[in-house]
Parts: sequence; C-alpha cells; structure tokens
Amino acid sequence: METILMKMTDAFEHQSFYNYKENFITIDCRDIEGTRCYLDDLAKEEIQKRIYEFSPTGIHFIDSGNYHYLSLLWLQKVKEDFSLVLFDHHPDDQPPSFGQITSCGGWVLEAKETLPNLKKVFTYGVGEEIPVEDIPMDLPLYISIDKDVLSTECSVTDWDQGNMTLEELLDSLKILFKNHRIIGVDICGDSGENAESGGKINNQTNAALFDFLSENF
Repeated sequence: METILMKMTDAFEHQSFYNYKENFITIDCRDIEGTRCYLDDLAKEEIQKRIYEFSPTGIHFIDSGNYHYLSLLWLQKVKEDFSLVLFDHHPDDQPPSFGQITSCGGWVLEAKETLPNLKKVFTYGVGEEIPVEDIPMDLPLYISIDKDVLSTECSVTDWDQGNMTLEELLDSLKILFKNHRIIGVDICGDSGENAESGGKINNQTNAALFDFLSENF
C-alpha cells in the first residue's frame, strides 16, 4: 500500500510523522504556480503528470485545505462505482466564482458533475447527516478528511474549524473500515500560513491518522 505525501506548501517541513516510514512517497509540487485555492489548467496538467503513475488506493496527505481540490484528481483515477465520504467543516460544493476553474471550495460539486462513477456523497461536519453506521454497504468508499472538521485542540488549519474531536473522527473511521471496502483516503487541513506554530499539533494528529489507516488498510 502506497502512502503519498504531496507538498504544496512548507507545512510538512515542520512535521516528522512521515520520517523513516516505509512506502512513503513524496511528490513536491511547491514549484508549480497557479495552485493556491484555485487550480489553473497548466498547473492541473502538471500535477496530473506527477501523480500519473500512482493509484487512488492507499493514503494521500495533500497539505493545506487550500489544496483540497487535489482530492478530485485522485477521484478521477477511480475506475469503479463508489461513494465519497467527506469529513469537512465546509461542503466544498460551491460553483466557481469565475469560469470553470477547479477550486478548493468547489471540487465536490465538480466531482458530482464530471465523475460518472461517483454515485453518492456523504458529508460530516457541516450539519445533519445520516450516521456513518447507516451508509449503504453496496459500494466501496473513498474517504476525504479535512482537518478543519476538528476542534482547534486537535489541528491548526488555514480555515475556520468545527468541534469534532480526533477520537470521534477515529471512531467514525473504525466503523467505515469495518463495514465497507475502502478504496483510498486523503487528508488535508495542514497549515501553510501557520506551518511552524501548527506543526506540533498537526504532526500528532497526522501521526494518529496514519497509524490507524496503515493498520487497517
């Protein structure tokens, strides 16, 4: 199982959870312009080239929530019918403010409109949703986690945050892994703007998530 670390900012430079781990693959995209919050066509093409050889199966750490649209690029690789489970304090389903550009705030809407294999989206952190226990078991799942769903005690992000605890998130993941086949998981919500000050707490949370996921995949 591959674990991908996508560096879009210097956030991971202040963390150590991925050091000395087997099967960690770093894809450094900090040299690509046109990526912060919005992804222009040239930048999208370049990132797609850099992830071309890798599978959607496994764990993907994708930096700050400003780059949550990277989930869309991984979802495009899924070649079977599936459902998306999103843990996020924002629904990320807003239409773009200009043109048809891919954005961190609209990638879910774009996924719904452009991915025929995506059959259902279940979002947690923005309001009432069905319990994770009640997600239909007929399709495999791809899970996307933005750490802004967590309280400020559990993460430091570049966005306003929810109040979920890390324990609550892990409990939900345990249920999902027990009841479903999981295609892949991505994790964003690190802080590019507060990378140094948020490094310790985000490192601890990323380490806990990685430990759980690597043991359960």
